Amino acid sequence: MMRGEKPMIVGVDLGYGWIKATNGERQVRFPALVCDAHDLLMRDVFQAPEYEAHLETASGARRVFVGELARREGVTALNLATKKYEDADTEALWLVTLSLLAQEGEPLHVVTGLPLAHFESQREALKERLLHLRGRVTVQDRTMEVAPQSVRVIPQAMGAMIGTLLDPVTMELRNPAWIEQGGYLLLVDVGTRTTGFVTFETQPELRLISRLSDSVDVGVHDLYLALAGIFRQRTGETPPLTDPLYDELYARGEVYYGGHTVSVEPERSKHIERMGQLIARRIQEHLGADGLKRIHTVFLAGGGYRMTQGVLQRMFPHVHLVPDPQMANAEGYRLYGLTRIGG
Repeated sequence: MMRGEKPMIVGVDLGYGWIKATNGERQVRFPALVCDAHDLLMRDVFQAPEYEAHLETASGARRVFVGELARREGVTALNLATKKYEDADTEALWLVTLSLLAQEGEPLHVVTGLPLAHFESQREALKERLLHLRGRVTVQDRTMEVAPQSVRVIPQAMGAMIGTLLDPVTMELRNPAWIEQGGYLLLVDVGTRTTGFVTFETQPELRLISRLSDSVDVGVHDLYLALAGIFRQRTGETPPLTDPLYDELYARGEVYYGGHTVSVEPERSKHIERMGQLIARRIQEHLGADGLKRIHTVFLAGGGYRMTQGVLQRMFPHVHLVPDPQMANAEGYRLYGLTRIGG
């Protein structure tokens, strides 16, 4: 690497529902779904699908569909296992994600995260797994050798906090006012399976307070289970939870299905409120009365931020939605890597 050049650092948020990753120049996001590939009709007419990949590893060769293509063309299910990194499909997701963002001939540095509840028990195992990840990947008409040179694993929501606080160009605080008034900063990251929260003190210096940070096993998947029950009452049908109609029901409260618009209100709003209150109570219990009094600003991140937005806005005076909430962890991981590896 030439002096002054930034190293190739890829921040990867390999979530239970979505993959989000960035190298600073390009970002990718797609459903965390994998299925074995098959021949596609009219493949010569349409552009190369995202993503069809051919993987060559020590365990053999495999052709897979990943992301939206897997959701559309295969029988898939979300992997909600606590140690999902041990799964062959998860290995495929890692290989495809890194091959899309790596550059030929440049050392590959990976930064990723784990929910705080699993961080201490799984950090070293995940790190070793990724350090030994090797594969030849052909995707989007190019072939890459994937072999991470270094791997760093940090608490999941900490990535989103770093990405929120730091300017990606100057690596300085985006808004000095966030720390000038003292008190604590809280970031709540609502994901598919878990909700993470991290607390930073601002004086005498900005740093993580580990004892006031944790994760709870409540996320968007719990809401989708409830929406599936409501949808079944309305239509008599139960599409798999990987069906994109649940994303639409979550965002809009209705979807076109069976020749007409199906609404899941008012039950949807009630479930969002109830689950938001559950998450907020878990956070309150962990922070305690003294910790709650010190919270100055709350940041919301993650694809499920809507579940907690209303509840937290009633609890705290300053609540901000981070830019691109779904990508916040991945960008923060990358910035963390830059502060550790240099550039």
